Amino acid sequence: MKRKLWFSIGLVLIVLGAGAYQAEPMPAVEQTQAAALQTTPEAAGDVEEVTLGVVLPFTGSLGEYGVAFGEGVELAVEQMNAQLEAAGRPIRFVIASADTEGTPDGAAKAIQTVVQTSGAQVVVGPLATTEVLGAKQFADSNKITIIAPASSGLAGAIPNDYIFRVMQPPDTFQSQAFEGVAIARGYENVVILHMDDPFGNGMAESFTQRFQEAGGSEVVAVKYAPEPTDLSSEVTRVSSEIATLSGAGNTAFLCICFLGDAQKVLQQAVVDPILGTVDWLGAENLRSPEILADPAQAEFLASVNFTSVSASSLSNPNTQPFIDAYSAKFGKEPGPFTNYAYDAANIAMLSIAFAGNNGEAVQKIVPFIASHYIGTQVQTYLDENGDQAIAVLTVYQVNEDGSDFMEVGTYDGSTGETTLNDQASIQ
Repeated sequence: MKRKLWFSIGLVLIVLGAGAYQAEPMPAVEQTQAAALQTTPEAAGDVEEVTLGVVLPFTGSLGEYGVAFGEGVELAVEQMNAQLEAAGRPIRFVIASADTEGTPDGAAKAIQTVVQTSGAQVVVGPLATTEVLGAKQFADSNKITIIAPASSGLAGAIPNDYIFRVMQPPDTFQSQAFEGVAIARGYENVVILHMDDPFGNGMAESFTQRFQEAGGSEVVAVKYAPEPTDLSSEVTRVSSEIATLSGAGNTAFLCICFLGDAQKVLQQAVVDPILGTVDWLGAENLRSPEILADPAQAEFLASVNFTSVSASSLSNPNTQPFIDAYSAKFGKEPGPFTNYAYDAANIAMLSIAFAGNNGEAVQKIVPFIASHYIGTQVQTYLDENGDQAIAVLTVYQVNEDGSDFMEVGTYDGSTGETTLNDQASIQ
């Protein structure tokens, strides 16, 4: 038993770096599965291939993110295999992937395809909460463990299932941060445009409750269907609601949208006489260089003080090595949240190394592994729902010339405080 335990601890230290792991008693898992993985006959020279499933939106409105996430997983697998080879362990990870197309049905089909064709027991992805929920029934029924890198919708916060959302904290934190920004800036009313899906609905409801409990007045929400080809009618209604509420007090606009949808809104906003008269707020994925690519739209966003709450810019000793390795492999810097996919893949592979290639056993060990994993930006620590419980966020605003985002505040999930530069904390 001691030989097995020290092998597991040693593997974690190889990947996370010395000092990043503190040994604790290993919880009871499927010992026979772990033993099978650790007793592969090295003398015979056989190498066991273990398939890691990857289910992401490689096409659709989230396609750009999905492709980058897939690259992050590829890098993690390459590095893990190099470490296993250096350690003389006859185990190698291979990837089996499928495209969710950004939809719940697509995610359900993708995970079924990957599992049935490759035998994968652990899957990295999907990306959005609506996709994760689409894959949930198959995963739970077949005891397939899902390690989701960036899902944060409140509808996915479910205990005792086979889904772990290991990096992006739930939207309860983001909505509280936006409430802090709104109260600090004296917004009395807010008009929300949000996607009619678990992410958009949950975020809008959470923000509305918090904002009004903190003293805010009116909140009007306008929904739109996922994957819209046109948002002209919704933008017209938003403009009308802003015009009405602005007469009753300081009003702001909150866009809980995917990037492509927000760009459709901006195409109309730059010529709308009302939308440019109020401050704009936007969900975390809108803190992206792509939203500033069009000069006219970037100038507009600067004029409306466009503000987003997103992942903190804090770094640790693992941050730059990941950026350097990704840039060397793919010839570009990683995009927003790509490091989350890289970290999720490492958590998945470490969990398999401990528990064996068995979804039921991995489901038992993931909380232990994740809570001892120091990633490329933050440490992971899971709550009772299997979700990231550490939330350290940054408040970003487009700078005066519309060329980039600048940091204008912070949010600490441990205290619930939002602090804007030169302003007091809001809790």
